[in-house]
Amino acid sequence: MMLTGAIDLDDVSQLQGADVDGLLRAGALAGAQVRAISAAVDEGVLEPLARVRPRAVVVVVGRGTARDAADLVVATMSPHTDVPLVVAPSIPGWVGPLDVVVVSGDDAGDRALADAAARAVRRHAELVLDVPVEGPVAEAAAGAGLNLSPRVPAPDPFRFCGHVAAMAAVIAALGEVRTAGTRFDAAALADTLDAEASAAHPGNESFHNAAKSLAARVEGRQAVWAGDTPATMALAAHAARTMYAVAGLSGVAAAVSDALAVAARPAADPVVPEVDPIFHDPDFDPPLAAPPPRVLVLTTPSAEWTTRQRVSGLGDVDVLTATDDAAPTPDQAPVADGPGDVESLLVLAVRVEMASVYLRLIGAR
Repeated sequence: MMLTGAIDLDDVSQLQGADVDGLLRAGALAGAQVRAISAAVDEGVLEPLARVRPRAVVVVVGRGTARDAADLVVATMSPHTDVPLVVAPSIPGWVGPLDVVVVSGDDAGDRALADAAARAVRRHAELVLDVPVEGPVAEAAAGAGLNLSPRVPAPDPFRFCGHVAAMAAVIAALGEVRTAGTRFDAAALADTLDAEASAAHPGNESFHNAAKSLAARVEGRQAVWAGDTPATMALAAHAARTMYAVAGLSGVAAAVSDALAVAARPAADPVVPEVDPIFHDPDFDPPLAAPPPRVLVLTTPSAEWTTRQRVSGLGDVDVLTATDDAAPTPDQAPVADGPGDVESLLVLAVRVEMASVYLRLIGAR
């Protein structure tokens, strides 16, 4: 234990004792969720899509992580897929027999998702269900639709990787649609996410545990999660949502340009001398200055060099990427998101989710 009575991030027994809700296990299930999608594909669940060349793939998303997951998939795969990818909160009026509709969410009682499934069936669109097939959704689908419902139960904040894998698997299954870039491999992705979850095990000390290190950086601070591409912006939105839902820590998602503009802005208030909180006397000392927000810029290994150049010279800005490998030179840096970025982005997602669990367990605010 620390002197303050709070749980130490490296005190394994205290962490495990505080985990009464099983969040450590829940945060480590991303690989299992993706492997379940791989198993469903191997079983032929998406085989009917191999002969389909749709006019559009429409992803109808529910509340929570599904929207951020859909935004990431569209950002990385839409420019490289020879069919429009559309994300909507309800089924568009033009959807018909020539379209594929993916209903994605976590709540089988969501009436909007049930309505989307029912309308897709009535209009004879090819329906894929990435939502628990029970209750109103099951009634609306009436036995139709390709079933990618989650086989590995996990709390909503930890369903991000599963949703991404389901949507990516649908696109990969369209045998009549041309795609470019890295081919989606759910089995390989599952292994990578399992490795990240294993590295984030509570038995690994902070120095060798990226999730614990991230938790220590965010503890006691408001966080600004920033992205400089549509895909990293989607991940930033998921990070801010997860930190609040799991750990109760407030934060925002922002574009890198906005976050850096605020970070570079001089303080409006006069500088208050720093006082150690232990020696602060509220009756005689001025109020303690709140620490500035921590800016965390999410990026991919291929774009890391460019991103670090943008933030160099600024103060409290962290650049988060999925690997410590050497960043490519400017000539090698990509100009946009691509399918090859999905793996590194989901590794970061697992890292953020595990960090949020650690912050919850140590009672950070």
